[in-house]
Amino acid sequence: MPTKLAIKTEKTKQMSNFLTEVELQAYYKEKLCKKEKGELLRYLMIEFDYNYHSLQRKLVGKDSMNKRDIILIGETIRNESWKA
Repeated sequence: MPTKLAIKTEKTKQMSNFLTEVELQAYYKEKLCKKEKGELLRYLMIEFDYNYHSLQRKLVGKDSMNKRDIILIGETIRNESWKA
């Protein structure tokens, strides 16, 4: 049976695989051109049923992201599934 420390360590490893809110915002602002930003927003709106205005505000840092947003957007960016 795993100890509490082993369970905590495993959860920490899993959480460290996710990008942070600040990293997602920096990626959106600095790494993407205007066309790529539009493609990413369109993909997230279609795939995960996000509202355009809310999504855009979260990615530029005017609104905060919840854990669901961070995980979904982070995985989409990491896998580059929106570029297909």
